[in-house]
Amino acid sequence: MKIESIEAQDITSVAELYCRVFSSDVETAEQNISKHAGYLGFKGVLATDENGSTLGFAYGYTSLPGQFYREKLVNQLTQAQIEEWLEDCFEFVELAVNPDHLRKGIASKLKEHLFKGLSKQTSVLTTATDNDAALQMYKRNGWEVLHPSAPVLSEANPQVIMAKKL
Repeated sequence: MKIESIEAQDITSVAELYCRVFSSDVETAEQNISKHAGYLGFKGVLATDENGSTLGFAYGYTSLPGQFYREKLVNQLTQAQIEEWLEDCFEFVELAVNPDHLRKGIASKLKEHLFKGLSKQTSVLTTATDNDAALQMYKRNGWEVLHPSAPVLSEANPQVIMAKKL
């Protein structure tokens, strides 16, 4: 397995895997990933096999006031949490592993490469309240729950907001 930075030519394969894992359409996924790639502090990593097939990816960027998701998080956190967790923060936006290659340590290696060398003090992420595998993985890796069931994007699909000191 090889892990490298996500480059412009990787966006389509990343979007295709995103759609396979999260059930979206490729065009929308490409647009969102491309938009995120333009954000300050964007860092993305891509895992491929010996044939160049995408095994997984992870990415994030600097959390700044005025960003869509940052403002959604602000609406769910206390002022003290905002000051502690969002002031010098890397938003861990996406992590996806090809379903045919789960439980092979790919997610852990992606996270390790993504966070290596970051200059931020904290990181935040969200995941579905019923995503037990992800919740357990993050908790094992030192992430703490800031909000156990926040309607970040919608009341119908609450998310767990988690954070970690880097």
